[in-house]
Amino acid sequence: MDDNDTILIRELKNSYVMQLDWYRELGMVVQKILGKLILSRGDISGLVSGLEKKQKILAFIENERNRVSDYVKQWQERKKCVANEDEVQELNLLLTDVEKAIKAFLNEEDQLKKYIERLLEKDSQGNDIAT
Repeated sequence: MDDNDTILIRELKNSYVMQLDWYRELGMVVQKILGKLILSRGDISGLVSGLEKKQKILAFIENERNRVSDYVKQWQERKKCVANEDEVQELNLLLTDVEKAIKAFLNEEDQLKKYIERLLEKDSQGNDIAT
């Protein structure tokens, strides 16, 4: 592994650490939104601030992913040459953590979606949303 590989891996690790934090924060934001909806018995007036925060974090993630897209392409070409290095193993573990955080966020997002769909269904049927 040469110095360029080391720099590339470190840059990717730094990026994925940030993305991991953001995905975890996204999961917490969605949990808070869902919690507020449940506690307020379906009052959606408090959704806007949570959704704005969620959009802001998603923009951070998208910007970071765009910023490192060339590094990712380089890594795809280089990773076979340095597969057994310690830094590569650390990057792979980090990628696994990011994957888990994304799945957790998507699960929370799905729960929120289902809850909102139930609220809208009740509302369209003329039922009291709070029931």
